[in-house]
Amino acid sequence: MGYTRYWERTDKPITQEFVDEVNRIIAKASEMGITICGWDGFGEPEVNLDGIRFNGKAPRLDYEAFVITNEPTIFDFCKTAEKPYDYAVKEVLNVAENMGFVKNVSDDGEVEVVTDKEYLMEE
Repeated sequence: MGYTRYWERTDKPITQEFVDEVNRIIAKASEMGITICGWDGFGEPEVNLDGIRFNGKAPRLDYEAFVITNEPTIFDFCKTAEKPYDYAVKEVLNVAENMGFVKNVSDDGEVEVVTDKEYLMEE
């Protein structure tokens, strides 16, 4: 239950291109059967030039909010507990690293991608 992804935020400001890519990832997650909600597990994810904030769907598919803002960090992380929204966290971090928004991305190992329905059936 403690699966975590780690990164450092660079000083590069969030761009519209990055926002568009994050929205694409969230749409793809939805098509795959993975619900992405706001930082607290309710409502819509926040994806704009000020920051990216999302979580899985509360109460059983959320864990810790994934957040990237325009503030550089020495160290940041998001525990996902291997819940389905980890797919979006991983994909956003991959894009963010490729675009220069984050660096030194690491994790606790491979996670199998599962839909919300599959995850709930495993409980």
